[in-house]
Amino acid sequence: MDKKTGNTRGSVIINIKEYILGTQGQDAWNKIVNKLPHADKEILDCELIYSEWYPVSLLNRLINTYDLILGTGDFRSVIPVAEHIGTADLKPLFDAFLDLNNPNIVLNNTPALWERYFDSGHLELETFDLENKFATLYLFEAADEDRASGVAICNYAVPKWLKIVLLLCGASSANIKQTDCRYKGAEHCRYEVTWV
Repeated sequence: MDKKTGNTRGSVIINIKEYILGTQGQDAWNKIVNKLPHADKEILDCELIYSEWYPVSLLNRLINTYDLILGTGDFRSVIPVAEHIGTADLKPLFDAFLDLNNPNIVLNNTPALWERYFDSGHLELETFDLENKFATLYLFEAADEDRASGVAICNYAVPKWLKIVLLLCGASSANIKQTDCRYKGAEHCRYEVTWV
């Protein structure tokens, strides 16, 4: 497994901030930021750049603090945040490229979608059965929140993003089930994907 420290795109952090400001307000954002380490606050107090890379550990601490303050501590509060990120960030991409309105093309390109947000780890499509509308994906990345996407990302954000991708492709419904998790002792995260 790669030992480098990973990064995430500014678009992820910017969309999290927009979601919190839009749903909870400036006071909630300030409360979250003030609970973070000084180095994180310095980054978040500056103007973030959409295409710039930021430490993934910052993202993990931001999500974890958000969940502790505004959620219930089980990371389920991340689901609507992930939905906002996916919709805000991916919908314009799908609108611009008509070829993306095809589950075959999109699922075969999930590695590129992962690389759009993270520079560590990789997502692989193992099984793709268009006739039965079933796919299996694997996320290979370290189980270390200081250098890789965290448990909230693999348990809640990735499934939500995959669902949004399929809905944007024209699926009427989609179900993503995580069957293995690297934070629960597995070698990788495994997702079973079905759609109609």
